[in-house]
Amino acid sequence: MYGFFKNKRIVLFDTLIEQCKNPDEVVAVIAHELGHWKLNHTMYSFVAVQHTVIPLQHLISFGMNLVSRSFEFQADAFAKKLGYAKELRSGLVKLQEENLATMNTDPWYSTYHYSHPPLVERLAAIDKPDKKSD
Repeated sequence: MYGFFKNKRIVLFDTLIEQCKNPDEVVAVIAHELGHWKLNHTMYSFVAVQHTVIPLQHLISFGMNLVSRSFEFQADAFAKKLGYAKELRSGLVKLQEENLATMNTDPWYSTYHYSHPPLVERLAAIDKPDKKSD
């Protein structure tokens, strides 16, 4: 069933009749779908998704982007530590050009929407001097 208010529709496919040879089984399935309509399940489901699932999805997606971005910086630092900073820089620039990605996005926008840091941030991190350990 889909739709709202006076535009609700119950959709039945021909496979229902093919799979349920007994006419009472077909009527039972239709009765089930009418129950969804009578009990306003479409509206309740819509409200539940809009006000709980979608906000949670945004929070989880944002959290996963933060973790992923951190992992990217860590992996870049690992390659740099192995002595491949120059090659990593040139490789990242080539990939950026080839993929036609945005060079310098707004930091807030990219933090929320992108799983990888912008090239400018990654190059700055690669160029940053290593911390001296005692």
